[in-house]
Amino acid sequence: MKKLIAVLMALLMVLTLAACKNNGGKDPETSQGESASAMAESKAEESSENSTGEAETSDNGEITEETVTAQASTAPTTDPSTWTKEEIVEFYKAAAINSKSQKSIEKKTLEEMVVNDGDGGLGNLVELITPFLISALEDNSTEFDGITGGYENIVPDDIESAKAYKSGDYTVVEMKMKEQIDGAHGDPYSGTVGHSISVVGDLKVVEEALPKFEIRFDQAEVKLHYKNPQLKVKINDNGVIEKGTWSYKVYVTIENLYVGAKNFPISATVKSGYGTVDYVITVGGGF
Repeated sequence: MKKLIAVLMALLMVLTLAACKNNGGKDPETSQGESASAMAESKAEESSENSTGEAETSDNGEITEETVTAQASTAPTTDPSTWTKEEIVEFYKAAAINSKSQKSIEKKTLEEMVVNDGDGGLGNLVELITPFLISALEDNSTEFDGITGGYENIVPDDIESAKAYKSGDYTVVEMKMKEQIDGAHGDPYSGTVGHSISVVGDLKVVEEALPKFEIRFDQAEVKLHYKNPQLKVKINDNGVIEKGTWSYKVYVTIENLYVGAKNFPISATVKSGYGTVDYVITVGGGF
């Protein structure tokens, strides 16, 4: 019995993580122009402070776009190892926007799964679900354009630790994000991990992936705990991410999850189970 429940849990785990599919290709809500302008203003302020102590203004006292551009182009080069967390975050956000043409590879691997208890007509149900399980396990790598996550919304408070430094002609950024815990219904681009990497989001996508089955997430207790979320990227002089790795492990716990076949009198309930999935996204072969 427990072996049959384990097969069912494996399917649910894989399909749950399949919810991350295509998350990385999201277009930022903030336009590239707006973000570039914000970066330019920041550099402009830095440049003006290092020279005259105040920003250049137009006749009516406002900083003009032309002035900002000129100031940004003459901004002095600073040592990344001296940057504050705020400066590292803004630099990373600008690089992510500049890297929309990069190819990202997403891979997820089921590492652990334990089922403590369950009941119902699992034998027939597993026989129906097995083809979907095989397909889900084989399709564990996905390619998409751009950089993962809702990076336009990253704030310093999302970050547990961050550092930047020069490596040859590149600037390396390393960040460790604060852990995040979600339930069955969430936003893939919200939260400390969603902003920087993206998370599963709403588990209704699992129901959509299995139209022949009824899965009652609303009646179950589901928790997704994203642990050790981190990223490490290598950014060239043009502000483009050439190599990078984004990763975390998600621990999924499920209690009282009902699954039934819509066209057959077959159903099962996972009383208690948990699993671990390793989630990794790379650009340029990883870094």
